[in-house]
Amino acid sequence: MTRRSKFQIYLTIVTFSTGFLVATSIETTKLMRTEKMNNQLFQQETQLTDRILSEKEQNRHLENQLIDLQRQVGKVEEAMAARKEEAADILGQLEAARMQAGVVAVEGPGIVVTMQDSQHASTSADITNYIVHEHDVRLVVNELRAAGAEAISINGQRLVSNSSIRCVGPTIIVNGIKSAAPFVVSAIGDPGTLEGALSLPGGVLQSLQDFVQIDVAKHATVQLPAFVGDAKSKHS
Repeated sequence: MTRRSKFQIYLTIVTFSTGFLVATSIETTKLMRTEKMNNQLFQQETQLTDRILSEKEQNRHLENQLIDLQRQVGKVEEAMAARKEEAADILGQLEAARMQAGVVAVEGPGIVVTMQDSQHASTSADITNYIVHEHDVRLVVNELRAAGAEAISINGQRLVSNSSIRCVGPTIIVNGIKSAAPFVVSAIGDPGTLEGALSLPGGVLQSLQDFVQIDVAKHATVQLPAFVGDAKSKHS
C-alpha cells in the first residue's frame, strides 16, 4: 500500500469520525433541548394544575360564601315578609276599628232604606200609627247590624257605638241632630245579604209596610260620612 493510499484511508477515517462526532453532538443537543423543553412543559403543566386546583378551591370557598349569604338573605326576606304581613294585618284591624268607630268617611257596596210617613192612612185611623217613629228606624238599624252591616248612617248622621235614636214629635234626633221624614238609612255591606235580612218573612219590611212607606235599594257604592261629635259622650 502506498503512502498516498494510507493517507486517504486515514483521511476517510478522520472525516467519518468527525462526522459521527458532529452528528452525535447534534443529536445529543437535540435530545438535551427536547428534554429541557419537556421539563419546561412539565413545570408549566404542574404550575397550571396547581393554579387550577387553587382556583377551584377559591371557587368552592366563594360558592360556600354565596350559599351562606343566600341563606341570610332568605331569612331576612322571610322576616320582612312576616313583618309586612303583620303590618298589613295591624293596618287592616286599624281600618276596621276606625270604620266601626266612625271616625273616617267610608264608601262601598250596600243598600239605602228610605222610610217616610204613610200616605194611605184612613181618616178614622190613629194617625200616629202611620208616621215613622224612632223605634221603626231602630228596628231597621238593628236588623242591618245583625246582617253584618259594616257602617250605617241616618240622614247623613254616622252611627257609632254610643249613638242614640230619639223621637221628638214628628222628628228624630240622631247624635244630637234633629231631622224629619223621609228618613234615609244607608248601610255598607253585602247588598244581597242586607236586603235579604230585611225581606225575611215576618221580618222588618213585612211588619212595617202596612204602616209606613219603606223602600229598599241596592247600590254598588254607598258613601257614608265620618262621625261628627264627641264619641265619648252618650246621647240620651
